[in-house]
This record gives sequence, structure tokens and C-alpha cells, in this order.
Amino acid sequence: MKLPPLNGLKAFEAAARSGSYVAAADEMNVSPSAISRLVKLLEGRLGVALFVRRANGLTLTDAGTAYLSEISAAFQRIAAATARLAEGGRRTLVVGAGPTLAMRWLIPRLPGFHAAHGDIDVQLSTQIAGADPMRPGWHAAIRLGDGRWPGLKADFLFTADLFPVAAPGLAALLKSPEDLVQATLLDAASAKGDWPLWLKAAGLLERVTLGRATTFDYPAFALQAAIDGLGVAMARAPFVADDLKAGRLVRLFDLSVPQERGWWLIHRPEAAADPALAAFRGWAMASAGPGTP
Repeated sequence: MKLPPLNGLKAFEAAARSGSYVAAADEMNVSPSAISRLVKLLEGRLGVALFVRRANGLTLTDAGTAYLSEISAAFQRIAAATARLAEGGRRTLVVGAGPTLAMRWLIPRLPGFHAAHGDIDVQLSTQIAGADPMRPGWHAAIRLGDGRWPGLKADFLFTADLFPVAAPGLAALLKSPEDLVQATLLDAASAKGDWPLWLKAAGLLERVTLGRATTFDYPAFALQAAIDGLGVAMARAPFVADDLKAGRLVRLFDLSVPQERGWWLIHRPEAAADPALAAFRGWAMASAGPGTP
């Protein structure tokens, strides 16, 4: 079968990604009617409906969803090949990661990856809000979950024990978990379950009022506030290893509680043969292996 026209494929991919002919038209600098016409011609060429057209937007059919996955991957390979050609063989790898994981685990270790793979540029995207675990344009992502993302390959990196931490001066005043009843707790809106999980294990859930905790958007900010002496933060082990070693933070008490989910490196199955992704995958799994915080 001959390949469909490239403009039709681009119109379909843009409309499917944005859910709108208008947004696709803005992206491609054409009219919405031109996008509609290109998609209809593509559907006629393929002999299958790609969209269900509704008054409030577009919904992909099952065939459209499957086709989008293949088309998006093909466009990404074309973009990557073009970038490598323009950059004299250098490769760019876009990796999605949450702000705290990026700041407290991934970025401090990236110099080691760059030293071993000087021809690969890693670009981080921390815009992970929303239901889509792998955004178009990403080659891989590190996500917190149970390892089950339909249509994606997932490699386990690490889980994390939870335990409270504080700056050395404050830590010296906290002798037992009961002292947390009067302490200033630092919480994170994106990790609301961490403090209750640990407090329940410590038998303090009914005695500590989390509603009075100072709350930040992400754990990274709560940990920085703890370093600055503002209170006690709940730490996920991999994210404070460097601070504990340097003495910026002190682990409080002996109780640690396993985080209920783990961090996984995910990517599209068809991208597994990409040498840049393979190099990053091997490095990430080795960095997160036994003996590595």
C-alpha cells in the first residue's frame, strides 16, 4: 500500500493530539476547514474512521488511537533524525519527570550520564500533570505508580522508605515521635498521603493535626524548608541521600515506612531500539540499583 500524503498525516496527528481542528489549524498555519478536509481524505484513503466528531470536540476511535501511537512515534523518529543530522550526530533525549525527582535524584546524577555519553543531550520536562503518562515529544518518563501503564513498557527503578527529617538544630530537640505533636510539620500537596502513612505506623495519626501543617506544592520545597530550619518534612529516601550525607538534614527516629508505590522508567515499546534511549535506560537502572540511594 502506498503511503498516505504527509499533510494528511500531520493534520491527523495535530488534531488528535489537541482534540480540535482549530488548534491543529493554528499549529499548521492553515484553516480549520483545511484540517477537516485533509483528515477526511486520509480516512477515505485508509477506509476507516479515525475520529468521532462531536459538538464539543473530537474523540479518537479505537482505530484512530492505535494509528496515532504509530504516527506519533514515526514523527518523533523523523524529528530526532533531523536533529542529529543538524547537530552533527548529537542526539537529544526528552525525559519527563516530576519536579522533586528531577531536582533531588535525577539532576544531581546527570553529570555521570553525560560523562559516559557525551553525544546525548538529556532535556528534562517536569510538566507531568494530567492523565497522559507519556506526552507527545517525550522519549521516556520516570513516573510514580504500580508499573501498569497500558501500551507502555515499564522498568522498575526504586521504591522509597518514608521517614521524617529536620535540620540538625531542630533535630536535636526532637527526642521521640511524640515530640511531633508540638512540632511544625512541612507537607506537600502532591504527596498528601506520605505523612498520614508514617503517622499511622507511629500510632500518632489521631494526635497530630495535619491541617495546621505548612503546605507546599511539591516535596522538594518542603525538604528545602526543612534544610532552612522551618520545620519537619517527610522524606522519601532517594531524595534526601545527599542531604543526609552532607549533614544538611538529619533522619529522625528509627521508624521508616515503605512508600506504597514505586518509580518506574517508562517508554513506548517501539522506541526500545533507539540507542540513546537504550543508553539512558541502562544508566538509570544501574543508578537506581542495589546499594544506590
